Amino acid sequence: MKTKYNQNTLKRSIVSAIALGSFILGPHSNADRVTAMMNVGVSVIYSCSMNTSSMAFGAYDGVGANASIALKAKATVISTCTSGAAALITMNAGASAGSGSTNAPVRRMTAGPGKYLDYQIYSDVSGETVWGNTALTGVALTGTGASQTLTVYGSIPSAQMVPQGDYSDQISITITY
Repeated sequence: MKTKYNQNTLKRSIVSAIALGSFILGPHSNADRVTAMMNVGVSVIYSCSMNTSSMAFGAYDGVGANASIALKAKATVISTCTSGAAALITMNAGASAGSGSTNAPVRRMTAGPGKYLDYQIYSDVSGETVWGNTALTGVALTGTGASQTLTVYGSIPSAQMVPQGDYSDQISITITY
């Protein structure tokens, strides 16, 4: 004996079975949930870093080429400070400083005992503003979080009659923030 199935009834039964299985195995709509908040924080401190390049004047000739013209050179100070940090960059008088004002130090290079060559460092290309070691003679900047390059201008006055030699000095550069 053959059993005859009604196709519409069979389709309804299959769809009902799938729907019932999805309900039983699927996510329950009556599940409980609890929510909590987590606080997150940090204290950002101001900080700065600094790099410099050397100032190389080359050859000085107080009798010839530099008898009436100062010898000029440039260097750079590259600083990176936290965004918003107020900073002041100062330079001391150097290792062989002469006597004079602390606001505008008398800077000298040396080639040994008693051998000195005067020079100066400026914060402007015109050579009018000595870059010194006080708040009044330092260079102020505000940090951006990115590197900031400042140009340092050097000048050796003309017509200095000094003994031959390799003259040098070392400047201490400080960034205060």
